[in-house]
Amino acid sequence: MAATQPSADVEGALLAHLNANGEIPDSRALASYQETPRLPHHREHGTAWRRPCLPRVVPPRPDEPCLLSCPQDITREAWVLTDEAKGYAAGGSREVHLVAAIPPEGASRAALKEEFGDVVFDIARKAAAKNKWIRFERGIVLRTVEDTTDEMQELLKRVENGEDEVQEQLKRLEKGKVVPDLIKELKRRKLVTKEKVIWYSLKKGPEFVVKRKTLATDVTREHLKSGDWKDLEFKDYNYEAQGQPIAIGYSQPLLEVREAIQNIFLEMGFSEMPTNMFVESSFWNFDALFQPQQHPARDSHDTFFLKAPATTTQLPDDYLEKVKQVHQSGGYGSKGYGYDWKRDEAEKNLLRTHTTAVSARMLYKLAQEEHFAPNS
Repeated sequence: MAATQPSADVEGALLAHLNANGEIPDSRALASYQETPRLPHHREHGTAWRRPCLPRVVPPRPDEPCLLSCPQDITREAWVLTDEAKGYAAGGSREVHLVAAIPPEGASRAALKEEFGDVVFDIARKAAAKNKWIRFERGIVLRTVEDTTDEMQELLKRVENGEDEVQEQLKRLEKGKVVPDLIKELKRRKLVTKEKVIWYSLKKGPEFVVKRKTLATDVTREHLKSGDWKDLEFKDYNYEAQGQPIAIGYSQPLLEVREAIQNIFLEMGFSEMPTNMFVESSFWNFDALFQPQQHPARDSHDTFFLKAPATTTQLPDDYLEKVKQVHQSGGYGSKGYGYDWKRDEAEKNLLRTHTTAVSARMLYKLAQEEHFAPNS
């Protein structure tokens, strides 16, 4: 059963009673006084309020005023009604209903079974016959009394109210001692079950008040406008409180595949090219890749030229001369483009349009090494 918090009326009644009497030695007395049998107590497996009804009055954290001193538990095992028995306590026992349903001339077993059902009729018939309220003649059930006293219902009410005398007799029955037959019927018909019941002994705390004042947790816009924030009492900040969990994202599947492939090559001895230089010269971005200087593709691939610095002079002259010759007249099996190649065009800076420019730089760099071999 989920924990239930007490209503403001229950809390008010509890604090008012404490204010008038100083303490509550046994919360059962308060429950009887308020005519609310479920006032501060609980059963481990029953329907009465569980212990969490008290922390609203006895705060569990040190940053709230302690209205009550720590409650003392009064624990005992008690017999309580089953769900079936609660129905009898509220509306009367089955045997009394059976007798009331029999007319003066009697009723057939078949008619009574149809009205009550086989199971209920059988239980009520046995109990009524044991009480000598009915007799049987040739399949007819006859009443032997005009009126019945529902002693079972009265006994169930006494159990429900937690009377000590009935509880003691049930304990005696459990130990095999002599008890009245009606008490035996409670156990035989499984109308009661044993549960642990906890009551409380309560006293005033050091900061007791009849009506609790709620501490503020935030300064709102309304507080600032009205100025009442100056008179507010704020709850102490709990530095040990856990923050809200951070919502994290997940790796995109294609990125995970790319990373897996990347790790394979790295483990084989390959190293990654530096791709963190985003400003590049037209020479490495276009000319070294043998893209003609007048070709429209230079302007159609999201090419953005820089104003400052607009050009670069850090180009390898020997390699630049070889690229120029291939562009103009060819070489290495190429015919070239047959145009006048301009160094000014190659020196223009731009935002790198592709990483192939990095490949061109790296190939030139590796070619300058005295001896080139892949990493083992």
